[in-house]
Amino acid sequence: MSETAIVSIILGVLGLMGGGGFFGYRQFKKEAPVKKRDADIVAAGTNVQMAISIATAAQTHSEGLAQELKAEREARQKLSGRLDGLETHIRELNGTIRLLRDAVRIFSAAWDDIEIRWHEYRLSNKPPPRPHTHFD
Repeated sequence: MSETAIVSIILGVLGLMGGGGFFGYRQFKKEAPVKKRDADIVAAGTNVQMAISIATAAQTHSEGLAQELKAEREARQKLSGRLDGLETHIRELNGTIRLLRDAVRIFSAAWDDIEIRWHEYRLSNKPPPRPHTHFD
């Protein structure tokens, strides 16, 4: 083979490769925006699905918190009712304690009077009247 034939073959091969590369580049340039758009659509769909799942999870969590809040409010109302009952009971007990203190004070005063004036009561023909011991 002659030099000219070899150069012609090399130039032909390079021309085919260069032409193929050029046409391949042009085809890629045409398809690239379509492929990018398709990839963007797939990514957007994935993002939408993720957003929906996040929103669903947030809604479920919110509903759970609402139920917990309702239970806490019911427990608080129940405790408030018990507290009101205890306050009433304490007021009643305070009244009873006041009456018992008054009774102890009257009894103590009567006992002290009996101790101090025992010699007069003992020798007297007419004993003193009975002290008031009825408490309401």
